[in-house]
Amino acid sequence: MSALSHYLEAEGVPTVAISLIRLHTERIENPRSLWVPFELGRPLGPPRDAGFQLNVMTQALQLLTAENGPVILAEFPDEDPTSVDLPNWAPPFDLAPPEANLVFDAALEKALQHEAAKALAAYEQFVKINGRTTVGLSRMDVEVIIKYVASFPAQTGQPEPPQGVTAVQLLRWAVDDLKAFYLEAMSAGPAIPASRQMQTWFWDRTLAARVIIALRRLLLGWDDKQSQLVGRMNLVPSAQVQRLGLE
Repeated sequence: MSALSHYLEAEGVPTVAISLIRLHTERIENPRSLWVPFELGRPLGPPRDAGFQLNVMTQALQLLTAENGPVILAEFPDEDPTSVDLPNWAPPFDLAPPEANLVFDAALEKALQHEAAKALAAYEQFVKINGRTTVGLSRMDVEVIIKYVASFPAQTGQPEPPQGVTAVQLLRWAVDDLKAFYLEAMSAGPAIPASRQMQTWFWDRTLAARVIIALRRLLLGWDDKQSQLVGRMNLVPSAQVQRLGLE
């Protein structure tokens, strides 16, 4: 998005960018940027904190009146208050420890459906509180998503991908929706945990995470480059790949 500012400015439209990766912004040299020390995905800081987010936007827009330049890169002075792990935090639902063995069969689908059902009430509460959800990229509901990912290695009984979309691309979207479903369910409680804390809990504690990791391993072993790319780049976040030693 920072690169687009050069084109907009050339047409006489003033721009301000909020930067999460300082090095990229330094190299692109867009006219006005506010670098924020927040994690990717949280450009305005903590969720459900309107005052903090308004402060970020205000400081960014104030760069429009700055007289120095031609390249301005300001720094937001405060950390995200939710970047620190909450002691004794747990999501607003309880999951049984996943079984040791993982085989892609009907039993796995049943177990995954059972796990997701435990998180469903919390997810619905999150949607009610926030009036929105990021689940929907695959255009499948959670029950169908689980059926799709559980049957993907066998490539049987799966819904037909939309025109122009490969089965691997649809798998990527389904996995994105499944991760969003769990993370939004975890966000339904009154406490706002660190995103890193939620991610760690998900990847360490859920059967869904183990299934996604197994699918990543499957795609990396396929011959076509698209499958390998999706497996390497899109299913498991790079931070978790490193933390879990999946490289």
